[in-house]
Amino acid sequence: MTMKCTICGCEDSKIIYKGKIRDGAFGNYTTEDISIYQCLKCGVIYHENTKKDEFYKSNGYRESMGEKIDEYEILHDKEVLEKFRYTGTDIFRNRIIADIGCAGGSFLDFIQGAALETVGIEPTAEFRQVLKKKGHLAYAYAADALEDYGNKTDIVTSFDVIEHVEDPLQFMRECYELLREGGTCIAGTPTEQPIMRMALGEEYDKFLFSTQHLWIFNEDSLRRTAEQAGFKNIKVKYYQRYGLGNLISWLKYRKPVGNVGCKYVSDTVDNTWITNSEERKLADYLVIYAEK
Repeated sequence: MTMKCTICGCEDSKIIYKGKIRDGAFGNYTTEDISIYQCLKCGVIYHENTKKDEFYKSNGYRESMGEKIDEYEILHDKEVLEKFRYTGTDIFRNRIIADIGCAGGSFLDFIQGAALETVGIEPTAEFRQVLKKKGHLAYAYAADALEDYGNKTDIVTSFDVIEHVEDPLQFMRECYELLREGGTCIAGTPTEQPIMRMALGEEYDKFLFSTQHLWIFNEDSLRRTAEQAGFKNIKVKYYQRYGLGNLISWLKYRKPVGNVGCKYVSDTVDNTWITNSEERKLADYLVIYAEK
């Protein structure tokens, strides 16, 4: 059995994994084996949609990840500096910014003082209430924001979202429609993390492949999606979020223990590892920069 690739339309794919996959937080797995496919043309990895859009309208997704609405900032404020690594800080002043899949809005909170307007797009109703209380404009979906902000938004950001949506091409088209001419979309998504897969094999695949991640993009498939949506001047950059200590811990404990260091690894070695992963395009995260 093969599945037609939504990204490039190719009819040819191969099954690269069949077995239990993660269902929410680590330690929770599907009861049935799931087939994971890879397109033989663009290389995108995908499986049948086991989580539908309704899942994100409730608190179901956050609860499955062991998160609570009132603890959002505690868990996610620390991620904002990493996002500024992708975006820089000089593009937001006096601009209209929309962040898609923003949850409780930590990223928007940090740019709110500089931006002209901050627009949070988030399907979970409780998070939208949180966003409004903080002074952000809030919409459930990008399509809902088009009447007010279509062809007006200066910057659209989205991190760790496109891998969740049922139709990535439609997602990128809506990003495009929100932007003014010359506006920029910055979207980040995890890669297949080739070093971890090489080191840990199926044990890591069982964690990497999950019901909530319907897609795992590579550079080619992410670029194709943006091109089909109408974007130009597209750049894709690789970022390594996890240091060498994370790999060593995985090898030792055979499970995730967070972004930890290792007393035997100096900062110099760790930074070299990160630089090497990025330069050789083996990093764990992709960010696309695309202009309307």
